[in-house]
Amino acid sequence: MKNVIKSSAVFTLAAATLLAPISSLHAQTASAAAADLAAGKTLFNANCASCHLASGAGGVHFGSAVSADLQAPDLQQTYRGDDKLIVRAILQAKDQDDAPLDQPMPAWAGKISPTQAAQIVAYLHTLHS
Repeated sequence: MKNVIKSSAVFTLAAATLLAPISSLHAQTASAAAADLAAGKTLFNANCASCHLASGAGGVHFGSAVSADLQAPDLQQTYRGDDKLIVRAILQAKDQDDAPLDQPMPAWAGKISPTQAAQIVAYLHTLHS
């Protein structure tokens, strides 16, 4: 019986030792994701909300152009669920088919980094219609 208890304790200690890095990695990943969302929200509010509204609903008229609704799930459907296409839209002002977006949507390349554009996209996923 002592050997069973001893083996069980060794197994529990070994499992805890092996799982601790995974738990730590999960906490780091969750923390990084939260930081990306916070950065994305800050970037969105500073650079995008004036045209697309704080809600992301868009609908702001600029002559004949109207700012896009950036709320989920419509944005994901438009860009075929591909965040890389949304990042490209932000950085290069190109739509899902590589055509230019309506003006006055600027190409943000050189003003924000690809990482910052990805943070904005992460934040956009939290906006729902």
